[in-house]
Amino acid sequence: MFNASLITEFVKDWGYVAVFLGSLVEGEVILLTASAFAAGGYLSIYRIFVIAFITTILADQLLFFLGYKTGSDWLTKRFPKLTKARGKVFNLLHKMDIFFIFSFRFIYGIRTISPLIIGSAKIKPSRFVIYNILSGICWAAAGCTLGYTVADALSDCNIFAVVLVISGVVGLIGLGCFYIAKRKAKNR
Repeated sequence: MFNASLITEFVKDWGYVAVFLGSLVEGEVILLTASAFAAGGYLSIYRIFVIAFITTILADQLLFFLGYKTGSDWLTKRFPKLTKARGKVFNLLHKMDIFFIFSFRFIYGIRTISPLIIGSAKIKPSRFVIYNILSGICWAAAGCTLGYTVADALSDCNIFAVVLVISGVVGLIGLGCFYIAKRKAKNR
């Protein structure tokens, strides 16, 4: 039997922890879901934003400096397919570093590995910090705004149904992107 009060208590007790953990990796679904619960009054949208922003920045900075310190040899040992493309990738990264730093967290499937690659390409740390912070603000604001706005617009509906729909749609989009990328890799 569905017990909404148990889910409500779980969200109130563990919602911010979920935002923290989700923001360490590709946590768009968790960010949108938590923001939808904020629209229902179960969590604070401001706390969600702050937690998501700080966590994503710290995780990306840590990965960047890991890549920066270990260099591209370590990276190509772990990911041998990068060996052939390393020069091209790094040249392109240096030409378009601002765009890539700003956009990688919005591209499903590459968010966690991107700061390692950017660091191993020896992009200036100060440059990465500035654009990573700006991108983190945009990512957290976009996720919070979208989840909150959609849930608020559908406020006449049951909040749990809204959360389920938002999570399902984002999850299906993510699975679709993963399937397409996997299929392209297989056809090479």
